[in-house]
Amino acid sequence: MIPALAYTLVALSGVAGIWGLLTAVLDKPPGKAQLLFAAGVWVVTAVQSGIGLVRLAGGYRPVEMATTVGYLLAILVLIPLAWFWANTERTRWSGVVLAVAALSVLAMTLRLVQLWTQVLA
Repeated sequence: MIPALAYTLVALSGVAGIWGLLTAVLDKPPGKAQLLFAAGVWVVTAVQSGIGLVRLAGGYRPVEMATTVGYLLAILVLIPLAWFWANTERTRWSGVVLAVAALSVLAMTLRLVQLWTQVLA
């Protein structure tokens, strides 16, 4: 993992999460800008996960290998699933779905940073 990219992903996910909650509170469906932003968050997520998976394939061994692989794969599907939901069901709850996905990516990325710094000796 690249720390600067991970923390950029944390910040972007936080913005996406707050934006999703805000649209729900305002009783509005997510707009095109919000859906595009979520897609951008996914691109950063895909790059970070790809780098992580390549490093694991190259021999990097964190202490909790199964958890690390699980998180790297899970964060790849959260935003696309939420995006699809938000794009097909245009209600205020779509914003909540986007928020939950984005905040889950945020939490999982922070946990991945912790796991990545604990290496088997």
